[in-house]
Amino acid sequence: MNQRISNEDLMRYLDDELEPPDRARVDDALTRSTELQRELAIYRAIRDDVADLSFSPSPRDQSVWGEVNREITRPVGWFLLITGSVIFVIYAAVVYATSDANPWEKIGVGGIVIGFSTLLISTIYERVQEYRHDPYKHIER
Repeated sequence: MNQRISNEDLMRYLDDELEPPDRARVDDALTRSTELQRELAIYRAIRDDVADLSFSPSPRDQSVWGEVNREITRPVGWFLLITGSVIFVIYAAVVYATSDANPWEKIGVGGIVIGFSTLLISTIYERVQEYRHDPYKHIER
């Protein structure tokens, strides 16, 4: 009649999955054994810890500086990059146009620069369009 209480019985007791006679048997054993009470407390703590786990990914940047970076630093950086690039391209075009080089050399170099720029810009444009419609863009590795 005095059956040993197994770990499975304690887990089923904790989850309210025992039939009334088995539950009464475990209750009786718990009142008599401090060792079973300790094991039950351990299982209860484990269950509570596992219940608190979240399977959703945590935000990448939880600090206040991440928000500052997104709202201030990035726009300023983009502005400076674009402004500096425009100024450099204008200066290079003026120097290129006023140089004493052979006109055929200017046409050849101009064709290379314009062709490279066209390919680069079209590739960047296609990548941006593809990224906007990518169903897997929010998947982290």
